[in-house]
Amino acid sequence: MSTEPKFFLLDAGPIIELHRLGLWDTVIDRAEVAIPRVIAEHEAKFWVREDNSFMPISALADGDSGKLQLLDCDHAELRETLRAFDGAVQQSVDPGELHALTQVRLWENEPTPRFCSADRMAIVCLCLLGFPDRAISLERLIAEIGLSQQLGWKHSQQAVDQWVAEGRRRRVQGEGLA
Repeated sequence: MSTEPKFFLLDAGPIIELHRLGLWDTVIDRAEVAIPRVIAEHEAKFWVREDNSFMPISALADGDSGKLQLLDCDHAELRETLRAFDGAVQQSVDPGELHALTQVRLWENEPTPRFCSADRMAIVCLCLLGFPDRAISLERLIAEIGLSQQLGWKHSQQAVDQWVAEGRRRRVQGEGLA
């Protein structure tokens, strides 16, 4: 188990999965969690039950009540992050991921959050920006706060390790960078 502070910046996929699994409240009670406001407002709004009914997600309300941090970026900061990437990579980054990557790029306070995403390109972009050590899987995140849960491959540490390796290789080769 890691001795790093339990501070995580979450992308939409892990937020949705934590709600689906019924672990959301436990995670935000046991760890410091931050999410980009754009994810809370536009991307992680609901999850779908097995009967295809929609269940609301409370991330925005949880941020407004102080249970987690809602983070914002301005347009100049977002443009500066995008400028690091070539056109193809720019097209592959969704707004929530761009906001999260910008937060990582600009973060100056201690502790620094680790970024949890189930999206390959978000993790590759994190590495292209020079922050491979900030990537964490949902599998490892829940283990670090004392939980255990069977998860799909995209939430596994094996997936994140593979994506980090790809991102490191691409950064060294300049592939995807402007």
